[in-house]
Amino acid sequence: MKQRLLVLVLVISSVYASPAASAFAGDVRVALKHVDAGKQLSRSELIRRAMQRSKARAAALSVVRNGGGTRFSGESGQKQPGGMPVRPSGDLEYVLDLAIGTPPQPVSALLDTGSDLIWTQCAPCANCLAQPDPLFAPGESASYEPMRCSGQLCSDILHHSCQRPDTCTYRYTYGDGTMTMGVYATERFTFTSSSGEKLNVPLGFGCGSMNVGSLNNGSGIVGFGRDPLSLVSQLSIRRFSYCLTPYTSGRKSTLLFGSLSDGVYGDATGPVQTTALLQSPQNPTFYYVHVTGVTVGTRRLRIPESAFALRPDGSGGVIVDSGTALTLLPRAVLAVVVRAFWVQLRLPFANGSSPDDGVCFLVPGGRRRASSQVAVPSVVFHFQGADLDLPRRNYVLDDHKNGRLCLLLADSGDDGSTIGNLVQQDMRVLYDLEAETLSFAPAQC
Repeated sequence: MKQRLLVLVLVISSVYASPAASAFAGDVRVALKHVDAGKQLSRSELIRRAMQRSKARAAALSVVRNGGGTRFSGESGQKQPGGMPVRPSGDLEYVLDLAIGTPPQPVSALLDTGSDLIWTQCAPCANCLAQPDPLFAPGESASYEPMRCSGQLCSDILHHSCQRPDTCTYRYTYGDGTMTMGVYATERFTFTSSSGEKLNVPLGFGCGSMNVGSLNNGSGIVGFGRDPLSLVSQLSIRRFSYCLTPYTSGRKSTLLFGSLSDGVYGDATGPVQTTALLQSPQNPTFYYVHVTGVTVGTRRLRIPESAFALRPDGSGGVIVDSGTALTLLPRAVLAVVVRAFWVQLRLPFANGSSPDDGVCFLVPGGRRRASSQVAVPSVVFHFQGADLDLPRRNYVLDDHKNGRLCLLLADSGDDGSTIGNLVQQDMRVLYDLEAETLSFAPAQC
């Protein structure tokens, strides 16, 4: 695919409005790295670490989907019904390198398709988390400017206030307990494309001086959700796409965003399929899809389509999420899937195996060192208008050390589902926000 970076035309009318007023005129391609990259861990160890993060993510997603929290108005502090002050989790999976300020200061930001705020930790810091980069120093940047309370994005923050003279301050909380507080400001962000070209754009962001929780080897978070605070919304990005490499791969994952008018499927190794994106008024950040069923082996499972439905009250539904490793299913749905595997594999459950701790089957002694050679039923997720036929490594962990074969599925903890990033590995995924569609194709990322 031809790589290019066209001129980006963005206008800052004033700090009273959204910092970025125009859409992309071109495309940006940046590298993503996994948070555990370079740690010399085996695939089993990497996935176990990701499973632990997925547990926290599942619990946090459940809080958000089930209406945990109340919206507060910034100045009066009065409660308003229907708001969601929490987002899934700060313990995420993929990092992109960018720079903030003039001159640019490096920041390693976690990619999150399940939240909106763009933020990093700032000096001086009353309470900051460990991070790989020096704290961003706004005092050393010529382009840093606190946003005034009348700024459009200030009012889009669920918890904001104006205790300082005409300066927007914020508090943003994630469901795993991670929290950031500080000044909401405008600043220049620099993204370096893989071709070496640089994109420098103004964005509203949180400059956090009081932060608690986890950043998992990052220095902040870049929200790619659907609400006004996200990178996608601020830059009016029409399309974005990623291709995630397996955790043990030496190849870097990639993220593309912009108009993507030249297409993104140059690395595809199979047909492109497309399904509709859905949106919930109660949880507008998330990217929902319409799942109609699941096939395991030769059997289309008897799971009612209503088990995957997004309900009017915001419960249920199926989210596509880059920040969750495992694919999460409601307990009743997971039980049907696991039983189908048990019937077709004809292997006993391993001791201690459960939907909470990972569903594993015991490989007979003669095959313990060769669990990867055990014939495993295929898995197909059926979407409205598309079928996702998974490669074996995207839903199975061969635990050679313990002679087990484990499914990379888990209990969501509620009636919602999440398509995690292990399922999406070595797949080109395209979010088209103009057409309101999600497309995917197998690829050599």
